[in-house]
Amino acid sequence: MTGRVKLMGASVALFILTIGGLFTLYQVCFDVWMTAYPFANTSEWRARLSMRLARIIVIGFLWSGIVAWLFRHRRSG
Repeated sequence: MTGRVKLMGASVALFILTIGGLFTLYQVCFDVWMTAYPFANTSEWRARLSMRLARIIVIGFLWSGIVAWLFRHRRSG
């Protein structure tokens, strides 16, 4: 029973990370676009871009780890 709960929790975490990653990717694209806008404060948008790039890298590592864990546990069970 505990294995099923872990698999369900990992699946929910994967869904949340996927939605969060897509939203962060949208924000990164917007930040890149705003850094090219001539009337925007470029240094402010570059700082936001850096933070969001760091966030999407962390999300990517977590997402990859959960996918690998799910793949290993679903094949063995």
